[in-house]
Amino acid sequence: MNPFFKSPGHLRVLGAVLWAGSSLVVWAQASSATSPAGAHVHGSASSVSSTAVPSVTSSTPLRSWQDANRDVAQFPRGHIDVLRWEQKNQLPSHDALPPPDAGQLTLERATRLVFQDEPKWLKPGMSAMDAAEVRQQVSAVRRDVQKLWVDAVASRQSVAHSRDILALAEVASELGQRMAQVGNWSRARQIQEELPLWDARMRLDKAQLQADRALHALWQRVGAGMTVQALAQQLPAHLPTALPPFPGAQSGQSPLDAPGDVAALQTMALQAHLRWPLEDLQARRLVAGLGLSDAEQQALQKALSEQVGQDGQGASVWNPRTMRWGHAVENAWQARLQADRLARQVRAEVATALKAFELARQTSHHTQGEVLRLHTELSQQTLLRYNGMLKSTWDLLASARTRIDSVDAALQAQRQVWLAHADMMAVLAGLPYADSTRMADTAISSAQTAGH
Repeated sequence: MNPFFKSPGHLRVLGAVLWAGSSLVVWAQASSATSPAGAHVHGSASSVSSTAVPSVTSSTPLRSWQDANRDVAQFPRGHIDVLRWEQKNQLPSHDALPPPDAGQLTLERATRLVFQDEPKWLKPGMSAMDAAEVRQQVSAVRRDVQKLWVDAVASRQSVAHSRDILALAEVASELGQRMAQVGNWSRARQIQEELPLWDARMRLDKAQLQADRALHALWQRVGAGMTVQALAQQLPAHLPTALPPFPGAQSGQSPLDAPGDVAALQTMALQAHLRWPLEDLQARRLVAGLGLSDAEQQALQKALSEQVGQDGQGASVWNPRTMRWGHAVENAWQARLQADRLARQVRAEVATALKAFELARQTSHHTQGEVLRLHTELSQQTLLRYNGMLKSTWDLLASARTRIDSVDAALQAQRQVWLAHADMMAVLAGLPYADSTRMADTAISSAQTAGH
């Protein structure tokens, strides 16, 4: 075994990684803990800063492996006592303490706040068209607030994951620096562990910028009477697992869980649409005004269909001499076709929104139930093999980083479910379908590409 790995300073940062391998989020705060006298390899009582890694060319005198072993010898049982002392005396993180009003800004309360700032009134004497417009405006506001709220909560969670990645990169960089100081590594090998540190810092900066944008966008809509900082303190720490229920369904139940729900939801969306009820009613009135029986209506539809595209270029030819009906028939037929075309559009949007929601839900379930479980098991196996001296410290750090990435992937999948749910609720309220999940995927891919 390399004598450097007996250094208590090395074990200080390594102990944080070992403890993090058994928890959901890696809190590798290697530079925040204070160690006992003589426990640092650098021979200094102050810990290494988390924002700047000293260069190997600094004036700090090199320590030999004999000095490191003498430091460890101060503890009766060697390495295990160092690790236990570090875990026991690690300083608490003030950032981890939640504010007293944390979690108060739920989605329901955010929606109430925006309606207090942007009231939508249903006034006496309104026409059916005006009342439908107000209801659609309410649905649009609910959709927008849900997206803003989800982005604000999820982006803040992603910042925490990026901080964990940075903590691991700082641990790897510090260990690489110490390996070079005692002469076990070359400067070129040390640089290989410093480069991920700058990538992790860039990732954290981009995640923080995205979180600030999402927070200010939410504050712009619901932050009347409070500051941005006050709103941030009231946000929940995590996205809720339970989604708001669909109309006529229980909480957590999907519209596709019961047969016949899709057709019922399509009918609901048609009735809530701003134009289709009026167009359908107009078409029914025009057809009823013709005074035709069912057989005559079928014959009329067949005769009109045969006239479509007779000029060879797609335009229909209306020839009164060969048809027994006048222009009233044409107007009724055109109205019926227009209403049916709009109905097909609305039904297609409902089916598309449902499919997107189901795909997002299945992806989230798969990510949280399988991918995250496998990464957790792999991290545990790596830790066991490390304890058996079959894996190196760098394998342990890489395993921890992979698990944090899987946790963040599960978060993004849950975020997609919430966005797809907002789109689905908007379509059921008669609004056009907006594929927020695809736009979110594009934004995440662009951010990841820029980060690398």
